[in-house]
Amino acid sequence: MTIFYDFNILPKEEVIETLEDFGFKGACIFYDSKKYLENNLIEKFNELNESTNLNLYHGIVIDETNPQFLRKEVQRHYKKVDLIMANGGDSKINRIICETPQIDIINHPYLNKRNSGINHILAKLLKENNISVNINMRDILEHRGFFRARTLTQINQLIMLQRKYDFRCVLSSGSRSFYDVKSPKSMILLSQLMDMDINYAKKCITQYPEEIIKNITIHKESIVQGVRIIKD
Repeated sequence: MTIFYDFNILPKEEVIETLEDFGFKGACIFYDSKKYLENNLIEKFNELNESTNLNLYHGIVIDETNPQFLRKEVQRHYKKVDLIMANGGDSKINRIICETPQIDIINHPYLNKRNSGINHILAKLLKENNISVNINMRDILEHRGFFRARTLTQINQLIMLQRKYDFRCVLSSGSRSFYDVKSPKSMILLSQLMDMDINYAKKCITQYPEEIIKNITIHKESIVQGVRIIKD
């Protein structure tokens, strides 16, 4: 049985219910890192988790342009959440994210850039540090004309590097309401707007999210980077 995941949604019941209707089995909710601890959002997440049959995971998204602040946010939340995603775009921030193995996902590294935001050096770091790249469907669907064409070109550059260096990508809807939710079939078909093999697109919402989920256990069992507690 194929299990589909949407790894970037907002914590709304209507979104979760629609994902269930479309046959998804898992999803990850990402909260703003600056609001996560102060607003005690873990209790709200637990309530959502208990109200659905989906396998829900929770994480934080870090939106920082200062490398020092980004590192502090990572250390502040590491082991407190399932996953950590960081917004890219700035060249220095992209580099820091790719060098930080505690981060699971980099989001739109091409934002506000003329290229993909990932070069050959960063591609090697993504692979080495087991960091995935999130391709958010909203980045494509919410734009028209020149801006959509530019985004598709940037993502295609990213996919070319992926083929060469074999880092992992995931596809997500970025759903903010039930209108944004796409069925697994629709997400795979929408991926054909990009230069993406249809079998690879399927892995981006099945196999690769499952691999990221395995990292959750590694995080919780890690004492320091490279050292884990092994239970009998």
